[in-house]
Amino acid sequence: MRVLMLGRLKLLEGSGGDRIQILNTAKELRNLGIEVDVKDSFKFDPTDYDLVHIFQLDWTPECNIYSRTVKKAGKPIVFSPIHHNISELKRFDDEYAFDFRRISKILFRNQYHRDTFKDFYRMLFDWSRVRPVMRSILNGLKSMHIETLRNADIILVQTALEAADLKDNFGVDIKWEIVPNGVGENFLKNNGYNNPFDFSDYLICVGRIEPRKNQLKIIKAVKRLRNEGGVSPDLVLIGKKNWLKHLEYTSYFDVELKRNKWIKHIESVPYEKIPSYYHYSKVGVSASWFETTGLTSLEALYCGANAVASGKRAMEYLGKLASYCDPGDDESIYQAIKNEYHSPRPAVGNEMKNLYTWKNAAEKTLNVYRRLLNHD
Repeated sequence: MRVLMLGRLKLLEGSGGDRIQILNTAKELRNLGIEVDVKDSFKFDPTDYDLVHIFQLDWTPECNIYSRTVKKAGKPIVFSPIHHNISELKRFDDEYAFDFRRISKILFRNQYHRDTFKDFYRMLFDWSRVRPVMRSILNGLKSMHIETLRNADIILVQTALEAADLKDNFGVDIKWEIVPNGVGENFLKNNGYNNPFDFSDYLICVGRIEPRKNQLKIIKAVKRLRNEGGVSPDLVLIGKKNWLKHLEYTSYFDVELKRNKWIKHIESVPYEKIPSYYHYSKVGVSASWFETTGLTSLEALYCGANAVASGKRAMEYLGKLASYCDPGDDESIYQAIKNEYHSPRPAVGNEMKNLYTWKNAAEKTLNVYRRLLNHD
């Protein structure tokens, strides 16, 4: 079986949860004997493959061009939309806008128009995006998303809530199946940890330094914990800055780094070394404004750290193993962090560890491929 996986433009040059999902699923599928190519451009021939698996719906009009090309070639389409709740996106833009988002917030009330406007801005610095962005301006981003969903033979969602959101946001009757995200093998091995610091029991947040990931509010909450809670934990933040896209936010972030020596910022850590950073922390914090599930919370729990998460999708995965916060509510973030910092470390059962792995995700994905191709 030959499979082509298609991600957003420039996927392989950067970072992000979708990149982790695609590359790890592809890796595990290859371990199962499947020939997989991963591409992030319009230069592909669908007839070279048995089926095509497209990833990412939100903010990516290129997925519509992908699906049209594959549909025209008569090849089956598997689609993983990695879709975020539109109301959560709109709330984020309405309540917590920095930099260029301030302009889109004022100019447009419709979230799809906002996203198109932001895509146009990004296009000015990346001309490879001209074709999909101009098409979204002419045809409408929402209409393109509806067509993409209809072009797919099956939709693979990460949670039942994602499927409900797709139906609600786009009014499309879709055929869907849950394929949960997971963690890599390096997070399942409970040995070989090496403390990267000369301190432990710190708080950790892993993700790009940007408003969506909410590091400034996390810093505010930890500062209050240190001042009021009788404890003095350090805060470790792992993630790249992007001055071009987030100049204002990054400036505020750098001010906090200079003022508070208990904050340690690391731009990047190799994926295979991340478990040690989680293991010696006390709490992995994700107060993101929107996520599909939040892989970092899973990673933290698997490595023995407590977890703070946001959103109902994370709750579908983590259940009672985490404390949950409202990303726009400072008090909520503080209380969740305080609760987990003073709680015993988690006891993650084998059932959960076996479910949320990339190996399991690949096996479920392969079952879908085989059914679609009528293979045994």
